[in-house]
Amino acid sequence: MKQKTLLLAVLATALLVTAGVAGALTLGSGAAAAGQAAPSEQSITVSADGEVEAQPDQAVIRVAVTATGEDSTTVRNEIGEKSDSVRNALEEYGLDSDAIRTSHFDIRQERERTQEGTEYGNYRGVHAFEITVNDTDKAGEVVDLAVDNGADRVMGVSFTLSDEKREDLYQDALAKAMNNAETRANTLAEAGDLSVTETHSIISTNTRYRAYQTETVAYAGDAGGGTSIESGSVTVSADVRVAYNATAA
Repeated sequence: MKQKTLLLAVLATALLVTAGVAGALTLGSGAAAAGQAAPSEQSITVSADGEVEAQPDQAVIRVAVTATGEDSTTVRNEIGEKSDSVRNALEEYGLDSDAIRTSHFDIRQERERTQEGTEYGNYRGVHAFEITVNDTDKAGEVVDLAVDNGADRVMGVSFTLSDEKREDLYQDALAKAMNNAETRANTLAEAGDLSVTETHSIISTNTRYRAYQTETVAYAGDAGGGTSIESGSVTVSADVRVAYNATAA
């Protein structure tokens, strides 16, 4: 009988200890929740942008070789020979093979619908390249080299930025956007008899990048001299949406 009483006493004590631990955890959880900062009852939300300009450090040149023939095999062979000639010349000039990329390839037969039906003509083929040059001053030389070695179409040149420089400029644009957002928030706060206390949230909403495009170039050809290509600045922009906590001034 004493053993049963002792066992019941031990069980009762264990239950009390367990209940005490559970109560402590609940109280601790409640204390942590109470210690969190309550969200501000007043806020100011603004949108702003930042923009930076810089000189390009890359040029992307778009050229193509074309061919026309009575059958697709003849056209394909001619395009292949011209393409190899262009690529070999560019690599001998010092460009990496990765800098010479095929952007378009197509061979098709000309067709014309008439009252008598469909008339089939010659085959036409095109192999277009995008050539990336890390020295923008050499863009004209590369155009001349490509044309002299088989390219018979020049579609234009884009002056752009390397990935590293573009990322650096994007960070600068973000910093400008945040400064502009803070200025706008303070202006609104002053007009509304409020005082900005802290930043509540930031969202980067949009990034814009504008390269300098040259759709046509002045190719010297047999006239002598070199092809002249004028570059311009490129622009990187960033948009942000920022919410600020505010209190009555």
